[in-house]
Formats: sequence, C-alpha cells, structure tokens
Amino acid sequence: MAVSNNNYYGAIVVTVQGLDLLIVNLKTLKPIERVHKELLVGDSIYQHQPIDFELVNQMTDSLRGFLQLMNDYDIETYQLWGSEALSHAVNADFIRDQVFLRTGLRLSWLSISEENYYRNQAVLLNLRKHKTNENGLTHWIGINSGNTTITQFSGRSFVYSSNFSLGPVRIAEDLQSLRQSAPNSVEVLNDYIESKLTNFSRITPREAISGPSEVILLGTMPLSHLVSNEHKGRLSIKEFERLFDQAIDASDQFLMEQYGLTETEMPLLLPELLLLRRLLRLTQATSLVFSDTTVLDGLAVNESINAGFSKLDFSEQTVTDAQNIATHYRVEPVHRELVTKFALHLFDQLKSLHQLGSRERLLLQIACILHDVGGYVDAHEHYLHSEYIIQHSNIIGLSIKERAIIAAISRYHSTQTPSADLSRFRQLPTEDRLLIAKLASILRLADALDDDRQQKIKRISVSLKAPEVIITAYCNESLLFEKWEFAFKSQFFEETFGLKPQLKQRSVTAK
Repeated sequence: MAVSNNNYYGAIVVTVQGLDLLIVNLKTLKPIERVHKELLVGDSIYQHQPIDFELVNQMTDSLRGFLQLMNDYDIETYQLWGSEALSHAVNADFIRDQVFLRTGLRLSWLSISEENYYRNQAVLLNLRKHKTNENGLTHWIGINSGNTTITQFSGRSFVYSSNFSLGPVRIAEDLQSLRQSAPNSVEVLNDYIESKLTNFSRITPREAISGPSEVILLGTMPLSHLVSNEHKGRLSIKEFERLFDQAIDASDQFLMEQYGLTETEMPLLLPELLLLRRLLRLTQATSLVFSDTTVLDGLAVNESINAGFSKLDFSEQTVTDAQNIATHYRVEPVHRELVTKFALHLFDQLKSLHQLGSRERLLLQIACILHDVGGYVDAHEHYLHSEYIIQHSNIIGLSIKERAIIAAISRYHSTQTPSADLSRFRQLPTEDRLLIAKLASILRLADALDDDRQQKIKRISVSLKAPEVIITAYCNESLLFEKWEFAFKSQFFEETFGLKPQLKQRSVTAK
C-alpha cells in the first residue's frame, strides 16, 4: 500500500507472550501509540503442543482491535510479523491462515537474526541521538521468551553476534517442576544454564574484543520492575549483585507486592536473573543499562529508510557477520575478497541486464563471502557443504528465505548448475529461481577469474555488446587456465541472460 499523507505507520508483532502494536510517524520516528495485549502461548510451543484455537480467537480479536485503532488514525501502511519462536508452533501454518482469513492481515515470520538486526538499528539510532557510547566496548543482550542474543559493538562498529536457544520462558517450561522437586532449585538452574552456555567462548569469533564492557539489556520485563527510579535504568555490577541477592531470597508474594510483578511474570524472574548474571560474567560487564527499545522500534526505523525518510545503512552488520563466519570456516581471505570485488563489479555494470536492486546486491555479496565455507568440511563437493552450513548459520539481518537463497547461490557456484539439478531447483517459486540463477551465474564468472587462487587478474572491465558480454581482464601473466574455467562456468550465464560472456586479456600497463 502507499504511505498515507500523515506518514503514519503501524507495526504489529505477535510473540509467545502477546501482541504489540506501534504507531509511529515515519518522517520523525516519533511514537504515536504503543499497545500491548498479553497472550501466553509459550507453554504449548516449548512443550511441542499445538496452540489452542481459543488463544487464536483471542489473537485475532486483538488484531481486529489494532486494525480499528489504525483506521481511527487513517493509517494505510501497516505490517504484521510473528516471532521465530511462534513460527515453531506445531500448528503455525494454520494460525497464519486463520489470521489472514479473519483479519486480512498477512503474517510474516521474523528470524531471530532479523529481530536482533532491527532492534540494533533502533538502539544505534538512540545512541547517536544522545551521543553516548561513542568509543567504548558494549555488549547488547537481547532476552526474549526462548532465545538470547549477544551482540558486541566497539563504539558504533559492529563486531559480532551470537544466538542461544535459551530464554526465561523456555527455561521455565523445560524445568517447570524444578521448584517443587529439587532441594536447591537455584543450584540446579545454574547448572542447566551453564550447560547451555558452554559453547559461548568456542563460537565467539576471533574478531571479538576482550576486556571490560558495558551491557545494554533489551527485552527483560520482569527484571526491569525491580530497578528503582533512582537508578534511572542503570546499575553497577555491585548494585546488580545486591538486587540479585534480594530477589533470590524474597518470596513471590513479597516481590509481587513490592515491585508490582504479575503472577505470570513470577516463574520467569528466577531464570532471567540467573541467566543474566552468567552473561554479565561472560561479557566482563562493569555496568548494566536497561533499554526499552523493542523490535517494533527497529521495524519502524527500517520502514523509514525504505520510505526514503532516512539514508541510514546498517547492512555492514550483515557483511561483518558473514566475514566472521567465513573466517571461522577458514575461507582463504584474499580469494574471497577478490571474488567479491569482481562479482560486485559485474553486478553493477550489468544492472540493465539483471534489473536487480541493492538488497539483491547484498545477497550476492554475502554469497561471495561464504561460497567456500564448505571446504572446511571437505574439498570434494564443497559447494554442497557450503549450502548446508549457510542454511544452518544465523546471519544477522537476513530472513530465513534470504539465507536459503544465499545457500542455493553458493551451491551452484561450482560444478553444478540449476539447469543440471532441476529436480531440486523446481521446488522453489519462480521469482526465487530467477534470482538464484542470476546471482549464481554472476558468482560463477567471478569465481572463474581466480579459480587457481593465484590472483593473477588485478582488475576487470565490462561492456555489453549484444549478443556478447565482454569481460576484459587486466593481467600480465598467462590466463590459459582461467579462460578454460571461464568457458565452462560462463555457460550458465548464457542460459540465464541469453548473452555469451567473452573473456579478453589486456596488459596491466595498457592504456
């Protein structure tokens, strides 16, 4: 839909704990309305049971109320998302269908990596606005019902991001009988959390910066109730430890009366406190800042960018995360960078041919960075291993669909092509098949130009002269092998675009 004249935008997110609506002015990013409707479905999801359709009825009733509110504001642009945790419900597809039939809203699933990415956008924007944390080391910890994300920033620069399938609701559901059956529930919970975080150091990339840091805490509602106004959302580690000791020793009744915690929040408080204490130690935190920034705020920022009200670009987080993954799987960096350089140059020069945009360019860039990760498993048919690794890697800012597209591009960068693997390729929607074919054919050309990993070619130029695409390689060495490999890998480009690539050579010193 077109953006309404008042520039208002409505973002709705459905999670395992409820529904949230944000109405915002895209031009100023000023919030107009925030609405929360509690709807607890975590019991069903984490026990692998279908969500009761009475809860679905409540969900659709709340959504109709949201629609009426947005209609009152004359809002024409709005979107509905569902959290990744909700998408794992046994009957998630039926829920999605019922939401559409009853409200007309199309539910799009957000991956954990997208939730983290969008929330980061909003936090970065707030930090820039208030000119805080410009140079220091920070860890942003996002805790939701069943997942925890840890993102490290050095000043404003993204360093790395990690995800764990661990959150207060998931912990509470996994160990729901613990408080009744275990003699020391705190000790057993500590052991449980420790077992889930044992891989933290192992998966932390080499680029991670060690040392004291400040933690910005996102999405921790039960704990935030315990922070008094005098702290103004900031605690030293000593203050947190005192708060922790008080809360651990207090009764549920006292916490509910003293801090206004609800009955539904109480089972989440202990898991959240224990999880956070362990994370603070792992990140060497010196202080703790509470932020009320949510994924809704980030979605609004992203929509503002898409609408042209902002020129901010946060895609460097996605690129850096992909580079971290490539380094982890020991991808040869010089070849990786040269292939990426050639592929993006081809993409830019052939825009009139492929008619793709900046988002597709980013997908190609990520595919270039990651196309050889499968060599870590086995050099033989490494492209198959690359596909698997990419599909099962969380890359910040990418949807599950985009990750699958990048995995397919990487699969077809080498000997196989979609045309030779039609039984698999035909399962994809036509639009996705075309996109994969276009980007994979470009990557194949770029990869052929440095197939022997000797970096003979310093730069290339591209010209369209139908029925050919002339690629001129500037090089003073023999390119017999490259020309042979190029002739093979360029066949799929010709199938895709109907133009035959020709590789020509010129001396580097030639004018």
